Amino acid sequence: MPYTKLKILYVEKIIENMIFTGKVLYQEGLVNSHAGNISVRFEDSIYITKTGAMLGYLTEKDIVEVPVIGTSPEDKVASSELIVHREIYKKTEHKAIIHAHPVHAVSLTFFLKDTFIPIDNEGKLFVKEVPIIEAEHASGSKELAEKLSDTFKKTGKNIVLVKKHGSFVAHSDLNYALKLTSDLEFCAKVYYLVNQNKQLER
Repeated sequence: MPYTKLKILYVEKIIENMIFTGKVLYQEGLVNSHAGNISVRFEDSIYITKTGAMLGYLTEKDIVEVPVIGTSPEDKVASSELIVHREIYKKTEHKAIIHAHPVHAVSLTFFLKDTFIPIDNEGKLFVKEVPIIEAEHASGSKELAEKLSDTFKKTGKNIVLVKKHGSFVAHSDLNYALKLTSDLEFCAKVYYLVNQNKQLER
């Protein structure tokens, strides 16, 4: 089969997986109606959801192709977090990124300083230690792009929380990035409930 046709089939699969991922993120309450974004890198391109796209109801038209290096006209309609995704891809070997707003995980960033360490068994096994970073401008800014990409590069972690904002999960596989995003919120919920019950016991 010619490479051009293989590439078309591969891109179609990427888009199919992104649509599935968006649906799961919304169904699990990891994003609200018009929040969050998803991207996948393939060769020198990034396939990313459009700004304001409803992740729970994505179609092929909600996903655009932009270059990893440089810019394109499609940048204008791509997610406002494109600058962040692009910088992570430039500095790491990751092939997929999910930015979500898991409620319990985000709420913990208001109280924890620089690390979230799960207390449940699954969390210790899969999530482990999660760096928490802070940015004055925490949405789609150059500041966030630099801090987040540097954190992924220096720590080798797959999950990073941004204070008062959300989670970023980067991995070589989109489905595993989805799993980690879901795991993170489950662990944060357990952590929150256990500590809440400790307060009630006093």
